[in-house]
Amino acid sequence: MILTKENHPAIFAEKAASTVSDKYTFIPTTRILGVLEVQGWIPTSAQQVNSHKEGNKQFAKHLIRLRRDEAIVAEVDKVIPEIVLFNSHNGKSNYDLRMGLYRFVCSNGMVVSDQEFGSIKIRHMGYSDEQVVKASQEFIDNSTRIMNVVNEWQDVKLDRDQMRSFGRDAAKLRFENPDDLTINTVLQARRGEDMGSDLWTVFNRTQENLIQGGFLVTDGRRRSRKITNIDKNIDINTSLWDIASSYSNN
Repeated sequence: MILTKENHPAIFAEKAASTVSDKYTFIPTTRILGVLEVQGWIPTSAQQVNSHKEGNKQFAKHLIRLRRDEAIVAEVDKVIPEIVLFNSHNGKSNYDLRMGLYRFVCSNGMVVSDQEFGSIKIRHMGYSDEQVVKASQEFIDNSTRIMNVVNEWQDVKLDRDQMRSFGRDAAKLRFENPDDLTINTVLQARRGEDMGSDLWTVFNRTQENLIQGGFLVTDGRRRSRKITNIDKNIDINTSLWDIASSYSNN
């Protein structure tokens, strides 16, 4: 992926917002990307908060997904481990590095739970490139473990009641009181590859439905929207991962 200043100005910011404190150390996101590139991580997608205030776009929160060479990281069911990098230049967030997964069959990116695999937060004070190098190695070491989780979830079969319970728990992440239509639609497969009843497949189609939206909810009276808010996307992803983990331990 080619990152551009036009589409992602915050990634290329050359200074911090004027509102940050004197203790704030500005660290260009491009510097972090440079360190990660040396470690073999290449950007594959990016997005940033679309601030409506003039002049705020270059400081806004942004997200970048990075992937190592496919020949280096083993695939399981066409799934690739990723690093998900978050940052802003307005003092409202640290650098946050998390583990993610990319599933080719649906071109869908996930973010795994930081309770299980951790996240690495780098403060805008006392920064060193070695912190990023260490984080990169930690995620490489975790790649095998996360792919083992994928294998384990593929072996967990859910019966009809368990699937419905999973769908209800998942739907509550977006809808306060999900009705039968909403629960059924959240569980619905969008393609033949997602017709299975194993935990990994149910998790995947549920995750895609929750994030992508586009289906009728609340007795068919309104259509759900795609989640574009960065924080909301991450909250749903990590919470859904925790839900799935609870079913794998039953």
